[in-house]
Amino acid sequence: MPLHEMTRRNIELIRSISDTEMGRELLRARRDFLAIKLRHEPALHKIYVDAADQVAKDLRNLKSTTGLLTRNHLEALEKSLRREADNIYQQSSALIKTGMKQVIEVGAKPVDNFLIGSLKQAKIPVDFVRLQRGFADVNTSAVEAFWLRTRKGLTVSDRLWEQAESTRTAMRDVIQTGIASGRDVVQVAKDLEGYVRNGTLPEDYFDMPGGGEESKQSNKRSGRRRPGNPSYEALRLARTEYGMAFNEGVYSRGRINPSYLGSQYMLSDSHPEPDICDDLASADLYGLGPGVYKKGEEPTYPHPNCLCYVVPVVMDREEFVDDLIRWQKNPSSVDYLEDWYNNVYRQIV
Repeated sequence: MPLHEMTRRNIELIRSISDTEMGRELLRARRDFLAIKLRHEPALHKIYVDAADQVAKDLRNLKSTTGLLTRNHLEALEKSLRREADNIYQQSSALIKTGMKQVIEVGAKPVDNFLIGSLKQAKIPVDFVRLQRGFADVNTSAVEAFWLRTRKGLTVSDRLWEQAESTRTAMRDVIQTGIASGRDVVQVAKDLEGYVRNGTLPEDYFDMPGGGEESKQSNKRSGRRRPGNPSYEALRLARTEYGMAFNEGVYSRGRINPSYLGSQYMLSDSHPEPDICDDLASADLYGLGPGVYKKGEEPTYPHPNCLCYVVPVVMDREEFVDDLIRWQKNPSSVDYLEDWYNNVYRQIV
């Protein structure tokens, strides 16, 4: 199915849900997720730009009467690079951890609100403040679990530190190469700012030291190469973590929600070409319809940078409310609600 058709189908599918309030909740959750992403990606890029601007400022302020940078100058510059790498790490960590918490809440909200609305409709005398507190505790646990989760032996924090260090090395290479080529510090500072902002440098920048073919061969032998955009990997990491966190918001809340049946996998409108996501969105493994996975069998996040997402599948509201009313009158008559009350609700401190 073409991407635009899948996107249209996804929107129509959500809008066609007979429970119009749930449909609105799902569309609102997707909108809010994209809003967080659109706020945080430029904010993350700005962290890198601000760091480069500060290093460039320090570079311009270096005073050299001979036109060359002395050892003292280079030591001061290295101190500046280390300081800004630490700033990148601290600020990007704070931003991404905050973003993960926000998107988990956004992913969980439709299924949370379905449960709360149904309990109120059935006039079940539960403590809603207590219930919300339980939701918040699940959020906190999910964020901490994500933050400590390792991939290839590295936590999210480790990977952010690794990215900050890689950026420090790349900025140092840009500076050293420019100075060695005879460019003045003002021009090198300008080059550095352009590189971090746009990932661009003069075409021959890393062939310039010494000039000519000999310098090109020297650069090849030394392993010198043009660095990539320094903030791209951080943006890629953030998109991946936010996508995983959104889905986990659905899954983690579904595990403590008696109305939750499973999740449906939806292709993003930014899905560029067929891959495993198409298989996840079309497979009918449980007889529940294309892309629908039963509780406990939900799909894992398929690949880095993925913007596809899941939506919760819940019971028919009228049926669920009827079960709640029957359970209130005779708790032993509705096993799954009695189990939820004793093993989830009553365990909330």
